[in-house]
Amino acid sequence: MARALTGNDNDGAASPRWTFTLLTIPSRVEYLGRLLQSLAALPSKQPFEIVIVHNAATAEEPLEVERRIRAMAPSLPVRVYVNSTDPTIGGGRRVQLSVCRTPLVAFIDDDLTLHGDVLGALEDTLRTHPVGIVGLPSLEEDTDTRFKPRDSTPHVDLDGIRYMPVQGMLVAGYRRLFADIGGFNPRRPFWGEWTEFNLRMWRHGVPTGYVLDRGYLRHWHKAPESPTRNMSGREQHVLWGLMCTALEYDAVSINEATDAFWRLAQDRYLQYSFGEQPSPKLLLASVLELMPRLSREFPAIHAFAAEAQRHPFHFKPFEPLDETQVRTVLAHAELAITAYRDSAFVDNRPAPMTGRTGWLQRIGKAMFSRVAKRQTAA
Repeated sequence: MARALTGNDNDGAASPRWTFTLLTIPSRVEYLGRLLQSLAALPSKQPFEIVIVHNAATAEEPLEVERRIRAMAPSLPVRVYVNSTDPTIGGGRRVQLSVCRTPLVAFIDDDLTLHGDVLGALEDTLRTHPVGIVGLPSLEEDTDTRFKPRDSTPHVDLDGIRYMPVQGMLVAGYRRLFADIGGFNPRRPFWGEWTEFNLRMWRHGVPTGYVLDRGYLRHWHKAPESPTRNMSGREQHVLWGLMCTALEYDAVSINEATDAFWRLAQDRYLQYSFGEQPSPKLLLASVLELMPRLSREFPAIHAFAAEAQRHPFHFKPFEPLDETQVRTVLAHAELAITAYRDSAFVDNRPAPMTGRTGWLQRIGKAMFSRVAKRQTAA
């Protein structure tokens, strides 16, 4: 059973290395309860924290919200925050990242349950591979049918990792790295925040991918009020995300590098939002309705695009990668990820050298630290 840190633990208890963090809304309380029960049953001896962001405007007192949620899992170390100021998905994600206090974090959806060696799979992967985001496969409801990752999505299988964007559900990695590459894009309020985040990670030279042979998730599709499935106004959220992605990453022109982006926009995302046969009239009307917003936010989009030009890699949105490209990014990440890995896994560090070689170790450590910082800043 998972070891829980509660307010009754003594000061000598081990500090948690992980935070599981999730957004929830009042109508999904049944699913939140299931998720918390699955966390309590994880076969891990590691301590961890749970952070829940109640992502909705409410007249209820925050302490009452926390009391009600904590009662669902009294054995778990739960902290609760109420986000009534900007209860969008993007706004909630920023709260999640800002209140996390452990070196490793796993963002999880509240319509999941977790099964198997989840923490072991995530931690072993981060210890042994220079990756910035790790995901786990999800199954549909209580079946053996895999929901994500889809085999049809471009990927590269290499050394036990399926390298590709981690498409939400569970997204795990280094808290400080998530913050250092800029946190969550403010122009993704309700759709596409993880798609853009993964792209930015690859462009910074840190790969993302799935571990398919250990822990897994179950996705309970019937949870109400999903912004990506049944939210009112979903069409404009998806269209807005596509427009911003094209502008922020210089993908407006249709060419070989951007072909995958435009094909997915046409064949999947517009159909997903506007129906099998998107009406040109409806599409044009939606674009025109978004124009005032685009005008207001264009200076920020332009500044973001200028910053993106300075990324060490210039992958385009949804650009398929081959094994050579993945290995190139992995070679870059070996150095870029070192500072984050050392901070998270103190027990991974080599034993300190003593005697006459101590001064050489100190010089080498200082030089290595400066190189790592330059790579991260790039």
